[in-house]
Amino acid sequence: MKPPPFDYVQVKTIDEALSILNDYGDDAQIIAGGQSIVSMLNMRLIKPKIIIDINFLKNSSYIISKNKSIFIGPTYRQLDLEKRKNTQHDLPLLSEAISFVGHMQHRARGTVIGSICHGDPTSELPLCFLALKGKITLRNKLRKRKVNASDFYLGPLITTKEPNEIATEIEFPASQKKTGYAFKEISEKFGDFAIASFAAVINKDKIRFAVGGVSGKPIATEWENKKHINLDDKLNEFSCNIDILDNQHTSAKYKRDLVRKIGLKTIVKAIERSE
Repeated sequence: MKPPPFDYVQVKTIDEALSILNDYGDDAQIIAGGQSIVSMLNMRLIKPKIIIDINFLKNSSYIISKNKSIFIGPTYRQLDLEKRKNTQHDLPLLSEAISFVGHMQHRARGTVIGSICHGDPTSELPLCFLALKGKITLRNKLRKRKVNASDFYLGPLITTKEPNEIATEIEFPASQKKTGYAFKEISEKFGDFAIASFAAVINKDKIRFAVGGVSGKPIATEWENKKHINLDDKLNEFSCNIDILDNQHTSAKYKRDLVRKIGLKTIVKAIERSE
């Protein structure tokens, strides 16, 4: 299929983009990498009146380390993050997960913020965003606000970003000493959508565990890192409380088993890396 007709504009400033978003609201769509929106246009899942291309924004493709955080701009590509030498040191969870995002051709165009804002429940970057307790900066014509990852996702492809807002920056906490990070994913074949994906962030005080692909949005939980914690019991309780439905790929029962078994392997790996 071909996309429906729409107007197209290249913006050079955030203010220009915000002015158009303010006028059009739900009838406007932002395009940066285009790896999701182009497919949705071709399938006519969305029918915007105008597409706002932000690829020509000045100083928008950046990654900056500051005050124990990593800040990423709105047009920074996933492949740039993957090839960046420091990523494995200051963002080890993302470093491990990024190669699972589609294929190299997708990552060469896809942006980090674009994937996080798209909010696909099977996507790796939203899962890491939640596991790391990241923050996203959203702007409209009148205000700027920061939203925690735990408050950002509402359901499949649904976030708290409003139609007249644009995401201008993502903030991740930089890696900490004596903290272990681990990521695992199960899919039908490499580069496919995840049947289930797992992320763990562990220090001497907390075990933070997040799972994607099994529900309508990524889900995270935390436990105290006690000496004799029974991880099997914790994972069993966690998996039973997730609203999982059967789909064309697999059953809910199988996904719960993955949460228990692959989730345990992910946590154990993160514990080993924290020592």
